[in-house]
Amino acid sequence: MANEWNELGEKLEGLGLKLKMHLQQSDTSEVPDALSKLGNAVQEVFAAAGNAVKDDAVRADVKEAGQMLGDALANTFSKASNDIRDRFGKKPGESGPEPTPDAPETKPADGSAQE
Repeated sequence: MANEWNELGEKLEGLGLKLKMHLQQSDTSEVPDALSKLGNAVQEVFAAAGNAVKDDAVRADVKEAGQMLGDALANTFSKASNDIRDRFGKKPGESGPEPTPDAPETKPADGSAQE
């Protein structure tokens, strides 16, 4: 997986260099105006988002989408957990790791001996 991230980083670095070269070759006299327009557009997006959160229907949709995302993540992690358990031989319901010889024995709260 680390290799995939390294490849992605290298690809993005290369893309950044190519974009930089294109920008250097282009007429940059309009860049300040473009940045100003971009800043205004970002402000408008945040203003629209601020208005949207006041809308009950939007809030309900966001809540439902959040629940769906939570369910999807829970199912994904559950499947991953089962896959890992299968890979390493543990079955659902089996107890945790075997006690090591150095580990102290635990006794039930009622003081009876464990078998």
